[in-house]
Amino acid sequence: MEQQKTKESKKRYFAYDFMRAAAMLLIVFYHMNCEWSARLMESPLVVTKIGAQGYLGWQGVSLFILVSGAAQCISYERCSDLKTYYKKRWWSIFPSFYMAYFVCYLMGGFGGGVKLFDLSFLWTITGLDGYASLFGIQSHYLVGEWFIGMILVLYIVFPVLYALVKRYPKPTLIAAILYYLVMVQLLGNTGRVDKDILLNVVVFMAGIYLYRYMKNVSLRTGVAAAVVLCLVVFVPLPERVTWYLFAVEGILWYLIFMAAGNALDRIKNLPCVILKKLVGVLSKYSYEIFLLHHVLITVSLSPYEQNTYYSVGQYLLWALRALAVIGIASWMIYPRWKPKTTKVQATKTQ
Repeated sequence: MEQQKTKESKKRYFAYDFMRAAAMLLIVFYHMNCEWSARLMESPLVVTKIGAQGYLGWQGVSLFILVSGAAQCISYERCSDLKTYYKKRWWSIFPSFYMAYFVCYLMGGFGGGVKLFDLSFLWTITGLDGYASLFGIQSHYLVGEWFIGMILVLYIVFPVLYALVKRYPKPTLIAAILYYLVMVQLLGNTGRVDKDILLNVVVFMAGIYLYRYMKNVSLRTGVAAAVVLCLVVFVPLPERVTWYLFAVEGILWYLIFMAAGNALDRIKNLPCVILKKLVGVLSKYSYEIFLLHHVLITVSLSPYEQNTYYSVGQYLLWALRALAVIGIASWMIYPRWKPKTTKVQATKTQ
């Protein structure tokens, strides 16, 4: 029995790797195309939106927050105490973050040149600079996504959220839904529905619920979610209704990828084995890719002329070059050493 629990604690869940890799690709693809659009550079493959409400970046961020909530459950249940949990979180985030920042800083900064250190650099030391910059707070934001700072805060409060979901699942769910509905109404006109931590804490909690109560999503459920997602994306809706779609679209993508991931995980032929290896690599380096892709996309576009039309072949050549550079750089800053942590005791996962 003890051996079985130890094996379960070490198990890697392909479906979560699949979702993490998919969220990363959605966000990177969205930002690649946004950079082209910002320079008035046109190509048939430059797409940032599908249908009426299918914003790729919006969907990628929502899915990433959901996966983060679910993945924290796995990490937390493998830890023997809070100290171990927070230690693992620190080592999984800050070494790569500091390395990426140090390299970009030595290169002369990004967008504004090298800046002198001041008190606002504390936002960078704590990893909150990207999120702080969203609200007009002066910072030395160079690398990473705005939501990394938000995720950091959610990681800190995760044990409390997890305890509420585990001990009081129904009352917590009802309170979270009501809170979400109210917050969407309050934030709808601000344009921060997808960015405010006061709202995204509910999306993060949804990931915890999905992990605990919907691990085995059937293909039938995945297909149903895909149909609903198509309706949500392609059927024009009133603006006030679209405010609520941030969590909805993310959950639908979650169900689709969970169903597909579970199905693929059961297939053992060579193409699926290769696909799973590729997904595992993308998932492993997804955080480092988040840190560097903005800077490297911008640098890779410097030889291209603005306000110009480019063919599909030219776009694909640039995209492959940019992705190769992003991949190599992400591999280089990935931490090769992490301290050993205590595995969870048998009573922890009950």
